[in-house]
Amino acid sequence: MIYRPLQPPMLQSHLQNNHYHYEEYAPQPLLQSTVACYWSSTFQLSSTTLSTPFAYRIIPDGCIDIIFDLDALSVTQGAFVSSWMSTYDVFYPKQSMNFFGIRMYVEAVQAIVGYPIADLHEQIWLQELWGHSASYFWEQVVCASDNALRIDIIEQYLQQALYTYDIHPRPIHPLLSHSLSLMYDCAGQIDLATLAQQVHYSERTVRRIFQQEFGIRPKEILDIIRFQSVLQKMYRYPQYSLGELAFSGGYYDQSHLIHDFHRYYGLTPGQLSIQVQSNSAL
Repeated sequence: MIYRPLQPPMLQSHLQNNHYHYEEYAPQPLLQSTVACYWSSTFQLSSTTLSTPFAYRIIPDGCIDIIFDLDALSVTQGAFVSSWMSTYDVFYPKQSMNFFGIRMYVEAVQAIVGYPIADLHEQIWLQELWGHSASYFWEQVVCASDNALRIDIIEQYLQQALYTYDIHPRPIHPLLSHSLSLMYDCAGQIDLATLAQQVHYSERTVRRIFQQEFGIRPKEILDIIRFQSVLQKMYRYPQYSLGELAFSGGYYDQSHLIHDFHRYYGLTPGQLSIQVQSNSAL
């Protein structure tokens, strides 16, 4: 199974208008296990739109992004690596902005950025990680004439970083890659005891390696993957009832699902499903 998380603009298309545009782009097949997607997000704001600010959300998706500010004047504030998200964030844009991002699976981040994921407590500037090479990479990405060329430049770099032996950083512990593969395959519907048994380690060791390498508890990753799988069902099958979503997502009951919606989205399933159904009717 290929895990493809969703962000609010894909579910709430009414958010997109003349002032805001969001789009996702699939990676080439060779990079599908490394990159969930590439994305662009553009805000073109005026005094009129600023007078009636609108809330935009970012939700946990189990990924970490490299984000390029295409309007920045230099790499020192033009490209950064995001940190792991464990809950939703709401922001109100106050100026026009133009971003392009690489959404990476958590197990691929260290191989690409060369930095321990457990130390990514806050966003970190790409220049701090890569030095002068970050400037060259950022300039190529920012100066690309369109997103197709931008993606081509990025994918050439990613392939070099991942498949050139001389610059390949220390790989993650094999327990992590095996565990995450199982987590994705079962859409987060596996308990820690069963997971530990299938990867042939003790539960204590699984917890320790996840915390040591990622700084994240395995249950937290499982919960986000399961929640994202429910969002995928809402997106593909808007006719599903709340009970059907809860059952298919492996939740104890509807209140358990509602709790996760409050935690990860800041909306109830009912609020979101109405918007999704409205979008699908357009």
